[in-house]
Amino acid sequence: MYEPTGISSPLAQISPWMSAEESDTLWNFVDGAPVAILTADDDRQILRVNALWGEMTGYAPDTAAGMRIDDILAQESRPGIDMRWSDLLSAGLATARVVVMRPDGSRLAVRYGAFANVLPRVHVAAYFAEPGQEGRMSRPTRARRAGQLTRREQESLRLVAMGMTTTAAAEQLGISPETVRTHVRNAMNKLGARTRAQAIAVAMRDGEIPA
Repeated sequence: MYEPTGISSPLAQISPWMSAEESDTLWNFVDGAPVAILTADDDRQILRVNALWGEMTGYAPDTAAGMRIDDILAQESRPGIDMRWSDLLSAGLATARVVVMRPDGSRLAVRYGAFANVLPRVHVAAYFAEPGQEGRMSRPTRARRAGQLTRREQESLRLVAMGMTTTAAAEQLGISPETVRTHVRNAMNKLGARTRAQAIAVAMRDGEIPA
């Protein structure tokens, strides 16, 4: 999958931001960054990713290291990668929208902002999932099956998904608003979701509520 180019001189046309002796500073930043970060060399070989990038894409950091960026892209995002990479190395920064093919076969549209030569021959990109894809984000690895939510949890989440307020959903179900909130909160916990929107997307994907 990874075939070195054999080029001995750096391809980026801009001076490095940091010297090789400052590499620890970069790696500490990558590991602690509040966004998904990927680093790669001139050959587009992935050098290191942080935990947030792993959670977003589904690739374990140890697995991603050594792969090429090309290997994680969906087929339609590969044709223009040589041009985008050349633009990054010549201009020093670039942004684009691509589709990542996750290990489970699902697809995730992301937008990245990349900076060339942060260290000599080390290029850094921050990845952001396109809006509305909460259900495609990496979720807990335990197997899930339709039917893990109770009937009331499914009903409460379904009505919220239809755009009802908590009060309106409570009236529809003949229960209190606080009980609806409890059902939705329990559903979020079971689905591994951090927000209602993510819970709805995951529930639809897993067949818990109608899509």
